[in-house]
Amino acid sequence: MNRNRANMRIALVCNYPWDPDVIPGGVTAVAHCLARGLAGLPDVDLHVVCCQQDVPSDCHTVRDGATIHFLTDPYRFSQPLRMRPQRRKVARLLKEIRPDLVHAQGLGLPAACALDSDLPSLVTVHGIFWREPNEAPSVVTRLGNRFRAAWGRGQFKVLRNVVVTSGYVGTLLPSSPDLRTWVINNPVSDELFAIENRPDRPHVLVVGGLRRRKDPLTSLRVMERVLRDLPNATMHLLGVPSGTPLDTAVARHIAARGLGEHIRLLGLVPSSVLREEYGRASLLLMPSLEETAPVALGEAHAVGLPMVGTAAGGIPYLIREGETGFVRPVGDVEGLAERVLAILRDDGLRHRLAGRARQIGRAEFALAPIAQRTAGVYREILGGSAGA
Repeated sequence: MNRNRANMRIALVCNYPWDPDVIPGGVTAVAHCLARGLAGLPDVDLHVVCCQQDVPSDCHTVRDGATIHFLTDPYRFSQPLRMRPQRRKVARLLKEIRPDLVHAQGLGLPAACALDSDLPSLVTVHGIFWREPNEAPSVVTRLGNRFRAAWGRGQFKVLRNVVVTSGYVGTLLPSSPDLRTWVINNPVSDELFAIENRPDRPHVLVVGGLRRRKDPLTSLRVMERVLRDLPNATMHLLGVPSGTPLDTAVARHIAARGLGEHIRLLGLVPSSVLREEYGRASLLLMPSLEETAPVALGEAHAVGLPMVGTAAGGIPYLIREGETGFVRPVGDVEGLAERVLAILRDDGLRHRLAGRARQIGRAEFALAPIAQRTAGVYREILGGSAGA
């Protein structure tokens, strides 16, 4: 640690929203939220470092209380090279910043930058790449995803200081006497805790886009079953399209079954629209095939929204059965629909689940204590001068 500074200088390596009003993905949402919390702490001098393809030119700005370093990523098909050009750009910047510790948000490029730095470092594991379906619009991209998965798996085995965001990730970590782990939930922004959830009709919200691992076709089938009993129910699906034939399959399914009046695909929406959607939803549905620690579940807790999801990855670690929602097997359309209908029909049940979710949200997902706990991990690592 640099002893001539009173503060810890931290480099948070992550994806960060170029447009602060549009957050393209859960890990980016976590980084954006956590940065605001860390920047508000008196002993943290925060620098956010991101190298991403939506950045038009290298630049530095002060935003959210931190210094944000945006780096362009003009390199294509660099996965087989383990993104060495991007890593060199980040390495040069880290030498200028001279942080006391590098905190990487995710495997892949962020973790590689932390490991390359030879500084004390910490990696938060968000996605288990090798367990995710390999979906992409082209053969080249699918091959790149294979390289990414193999790279992430290799990194997973050599990490030394790790934050896991659900108990599920903890079950996958290698057994090593040199490995130190901390379980810290993904934080949720204060704006979501301020939402008053007041649905005016039976309304199901699905957050996560049309990617295969989110299984949007199961969401549609669940809604078809719900509409048999509640013909005034509606569903909105939020998030980016997959860029694969699945997008067309979803649109065709809605059209072929005449569901257009009940189901809308909203795509990637601004944060203000996301908050409005949480405010009018009756419940959150998450029928995924694979998940680590989905940010939408933390957000549903903050809003006070009952949840129905599948027993995929980290979902059962976050939905408390019969307490904040219900969990059913992957692909169980009837079981999911049954639980969705139970919540939509029974206001007493919905209010009970919502109240408990909000209580847990305040206790386990609020930003301020999560930022303080994260900073405490930094102090612990720096006190022992441990590496990644």
